[in-house]
Amino acid sequence: MTNLPTVRNGCGRGAGKTPGITARLLVAASLLVSGSAAVMAQDLRYSWFEVSFVSQDIDKDGSMTQAAIGQTIDASTSDGNGIKFRASVGTWNNLFAFVDFNSSDIDVNALVSNAQGQFPAKDNFDFTSIRGGLGYKWSLSVKTDIFAAASFDSTDLDFGSFAGENFDSNDKDLGGMIGIRAMIGDKLELRAQVRYSGVGDVDLSRGQYDNDTLYGAGFGYQLVRGLSITADYESGEFSSWNIGFRLDLDEN
Repeated sequence: MTNLPTVRNGCGRGAGKTPGITARLLVAASLLVSGSAAVMAQDLRYSWFEVSFVSQDIDKDGSMTQAAIGQTIDASTSDGNGIKFRASVGTWNNLFAFVDFNSSDIDVNALVSNAQGQFPAKDNFDFTSIRGGLGYKWSLSVKTDIFAAASFDSTDLDFGSFAGENFDSNDKDLGGMIGIRAMIGDKLELRAQVRYSGVGDVDLSRGQYDNDTLYGAGFGYQLVRGLSITADYESGEFSSWNIGFRLDLDEN
């Protein structure tokens, strides 16, 4: 009787390892998926570009007397609108750089008084503010950051002239800001900050600037990955609100 060779299943050196390898691959895949989910949930980015419509509220009164011709011009500013550009680039060891440019046309009413009588007038003036600086962020959790920033601020008011007067003014000074950012779910960001500016207020009559503290809050909602709609409000001597779009940039 011929002895047939016995065929052994799963007794070689590598044969019994298939279940172990499969298990390890499954574990590695699950770790990758969970890690990717954490990265996708972390949308507190510091590299972005934003463009928005801005509404500016500047309630200021000023008066200028031209003694040589016996004439006085009283001016009163109110509100207006314009465009705002903001950008941020980061982070290197939690540092980020930012710039904020705002240009608005503000309504101004004037009353020109002289020997011939009183003559009301109205026009628009250009309000321009520029901020740029460096900030540092601390992560309290994967969805919450606090941050602080120092800036160099510039404010410019360009009135033109109603009757030979000059209410134009501009100045530059230092600023600072502290704030918090938090993700609510995967799409909604809420933020709030307190900001100091050395050129946050102006005396129209003297053309001199003073400091101010502004309080702000806002949100961003992700429409598609990398593109969000944003809105912010800031209360101070130069109050404003804006709504626009933010485009996320690559962050390494």
